[in-house]
Amino acid sequence: MLILLFLIFILLLFITYYLFDKDYMAPPFLFCAVYIISIGSALINYTQWGLQDYSITPFLILLGGALIFIFVGYLIKKLVCNQIPDNYDRVLASSRININIGISFFLVILNLWILYLTFKSVKAIGGNGSLSQVIEAYRAITSYGTDTSMSIPGYIQQLQKIPTICAYIYPFVLIFNIVKSYVNKKDWLFSIANVLIFVLMSMILSNRLNILGMVGTIIIYYFVLKQSPSNNQNVKSLFKLLGIFVGLMIFFYSIRLLVGRSNSADSSFMDYITMYVGGPVKLFDMFIKNPIHDASIWGKETFISMIGTVRDLGGNIPVYLQHKEFRTYNGIQLGNVYSAYRNWLADFGISGVIILQTLFAIFYNYYYYLLQRRNIIKHKLAFIIYGYMAEGIFLHPIDDWLFSIYLSVGMIIYLILFFVLYNLITRKVKF
Repeated sequence: MLILLFLIFILLLFITYYLFDKDYMAPPFLFCAVYIISIGSALINYTQWGLQDYSITPFLILLGGALIFIFVGYLIKKLVCNQIPDNYDRVLASSRININIGISFFLVILNLWILYLTFKSVKAIGGNGSLSQVIEAYRAITSYGTDTSMSIPGYIQQLQKIPTICAYIYPFVLIFNIVKSYVNKKDWLFSIANVLIFVLMSMILSNRLNILGMVGTIIIYYFVLKQSPSNNQNVKSLFKLLGIFVGLMIFFYSIRLLVGRSNSADSSFMDYITMYVGGPVKLFDMFIKNPIHDASIWGKETFISMIGTVRDLGGNIPVYLQHKEFRTYNGIQLGNVYSAYRNWLADFGISGVIILQTLFAIFYNYYYYLLQRRNIIKHKLAFIIYGYMAEGIFLHPIDDWLFSIYLSVGMIIYLILFFVLYNLITRKVKF
């Protein structure tokens, strides 16, 4: 059953490649690609994970979700922007993006200070020991405990948004100027500095998905800005993407002990990566066969951020663990990530999966093709934000980010900060 699903997704990838003008960055193509990687990773463990008895329900949900995404994407493309964009020539015809040096130096210093505050807070919660031991203890306390006093202070959590946003704006500026062939040393300097700060902050917080998402966003920036009817993306570009993915997986595996995953010390590279990337395929099947969910709180898995906001405003909602249950198969630890579909199915059933997957597809496809129609070069900030939110597509096989994270008050703050920081970074400011 799962082998058939894998082959169908490969067929869908080829179909989307031609339906969407050979655009590797088209949301439906990306969606199919990430699921091929996830299902393919699971198939490597076909016998060990007992995938030969994969049930029909997850098969239909995974396939149906992909068909919904492709159909919605094709319909929106036809209605909104049914042509190959010419972003590359537009970049060449536009002015390079300049960086305000004074503001940029100030932001680097500020972000280093925020990094230091983050480290102090993590150490205060995680206690003494080596860096990896502190991070592991911090993760255990904050992720799997309900004591709200044992968390990073709220003002530091808000400050952390600044280095996060800088890690998207500066690489975009760098990529834009590289495509234009008008890049200089300060573009490289400030981009590398801010990305490095963000990576270190993510590692201290034991959050490697943020790093993977940021790299995925940078890839989107580059390939979308290179789009042109006379410069279609080819097989060589696809191999570049595969090379980047392999490099990321090696990095992901290499830092696992440093960020507090000591229980994976004896795991081989292939076992660890396939468990992380392909585990949700098996786990979703296990959830459907043996569901565990507390329905006492409406939408508790889907609308995590919104529920937290209502609680902060005085709503009578108990604090609960956001992380899902860990599961094992024949003594093999498979983790606790189940794909975006698990949240929706647990909270709202099959009808909820259909509705929320449709809304998910409408949001990303409409955002992408509306940007293409309106001219990405004239709406750079909107494109930067799209890249930031496109992580929801990359991570769909692992978890839902659109409704659980981006649909929140925190996202409104992010949007305001994106606007303010982009204008400060790219324009001359008089004091």
